[in-house]
Amino acid sequence: WRSIPLLSLLFTTFQAFQSNPTLYIVSTSLLVMKVLEYSARRMLDEMVYVPLDFESRFVGKEIIGVFGYRFGKSCMSLSLSGITSTFGNLNIHQLSILCTLAAIVWTKT
Repeated sequence: WRSIPLLSLLFTTFQAFQSNPTLYIVSTSLLVMKVLEYSARRMLDEMVYVPLDFESRFVGKEIIGVFGYRFGKSCMSLSLSGITSTFGNLNIHQLSILCTLAAIVWTKT
């Protein structure tokens, strides 16, 4: 699970160094990230709840599902909207650099 931010950093860095990344490069990056998210993160999420009893597991999954995932996606959407309204429309090269910086921060935490 520690390799997820490193692979993200690898692919976004490769995209950031391209002056005009093609659809193949961007789609490969997204495919790798979604495969890693589905295979590793979902499994790790389920392992967190194994030691809990049934009721705690049920309530814990609902709370984390509602507040954790949806709140995180909403915050990211608002952040990207704020960046777009502040700096104007960003092209794919600038977004790749932004993703690389985010992956570096994620790796450091």
